[in-house]
Amino acid sequence: MSDRSTPLLSDYAGSRRAFLAGSLATAVAALTAGVGATVARAESRPCCPTRLGTLEAAPFAAPLAAVTAGNRQAMSLARNSATVMAANDAAMAMADALADPTLRRATLEIMRNPSPTYQLKSPTRADKEAVRQELLAAGLITDQVTVAGIFPPVGDAHEAPQAFWSAPGSTYAGHHSFPGGLVMHTQTNAAVAAEWVDIYDQRYGLVSESGAIDPSIALAAPLWHDVHKVTVFQWNDDGSELVEQAIADTGGHHPLSGAEAIVRGMPADFVVALLGAHDPPQSGTSLYRLINYVRAAAIIARVDPVKAGLLQSWDNPMAPAGLGLTQTPPRIEAHINNLSDHDFIFSGDSAALAIQTLRNLAPQYGVDPESQPARFNLFRNTVLSQLTDMRLYGVIQTSGVDAVKVTIDSSVDLSPLRTS
Repeated sequence: MSDRSTPLLSDYAGSRRAFLAGSLATAVAALTAGVGATVARAESRPCCPTRLGTLEAAPFAAPLAAVTAGNRQAMSLARNSATVMAANDAAMAMADALADPTLRRATLEIMRNPSPTYQLKSPTRADKEAVRQELLAAGLITDQVTVAGIFPPVGDAHEAPQAFWSAPGSTYAGHHSFPGGLVMHTQTNAAVAAEWVDIYDQRYGLVSESGAIDPSIALAAPLWHDVHKVTVFQWNDDGSELVEQAIADTGGHHPLSGAEAIVRGMPADFVVALLGAHDPPQSGTSLYRLINYVRAAAIIARVDPVKAGLLQSWDNPMAPAGLGLTQTPPRIEAHINNLSDHDFIFSGDSAALAIQTLRNLAPQYGVDPESQPARFNLFRNTVLSQLTDMRLYGVIQTSGVDAVKVTIDSSVDLSPLRTS
């Protein structure tokens, strides 16, 4: 078990947190100018070296009307993509096949309507500010994080601001950053989790012999854990995205999705498995970070994590707030969720290449990315929702950049661009 109080440079170089909380530029900043400030913060939190670079100034709260219009446009684009809708059908089929009836019902429900019901636990502005202050006092957010970073704008917390199948997989410059990217990322990860379950059973008998792995938990966790990307990555009316803020040193969507599971009464074992996606319960720093995700999710859900059966007192000087997981030893499903949640790695690079290629091609479609940013976003989102950045990467790798235009012309319905 490591007891070092400051992160090594390698913590930044491979950190998924830097990509999950921002663009590639954010990750690069964490490797350069942000390192000094980050290390300084880590010294005051010996259990958990900080991995995210200093956040940019918190954005102004987006007007509800703007995100409502943007979400509506994204849903239209995603609905018009056979690729996106096929991924959604596959994800729903996986949810419908869960053996546990409680998990099956709850998973289908949240995928059909990923509403932020955790916000109902803090109905007033004063309630929301109280949550922010509690997170701040617990050292789980910086003072740069705003109320809107914890409670993004929604018209009615009983209803999702957009469909599960229209949200992007991450920030505008990041992985799967197109309408429908979330469901494609989610279904891929869940399919990988199913393979891990099978392999662990074939090799070690962890399902059929000992019953140590609950397949329903292992498969439902990746279907759930990014659900509040529909909330933190809503679309602006110019085709850009809201800026995600960090909670517990990771992208806000992660603890928010955990809070949602708590509010909806999901079992403690499932909540921990869900929150294991970014850090598994591996002894040392990873475990401490997972505990902090649970702490943050519980604060946002307005519950005591000990009374909820999520955490217990732990006589360990490195334990965050003197707390550890109730699971002893930790269950395996959180490890599986973490192992399966790596579809973002390739897409982080493929998105960067595809977006730059589309910027270069845009003038051939009557779009100037510099003077017409909203029109470029519409072009970009239309193409990526139908082709995906990964497919375009494959085209570039095998046939060169010139083949991208041929692929667009033969495969993409550009009518949204012509009618805008």
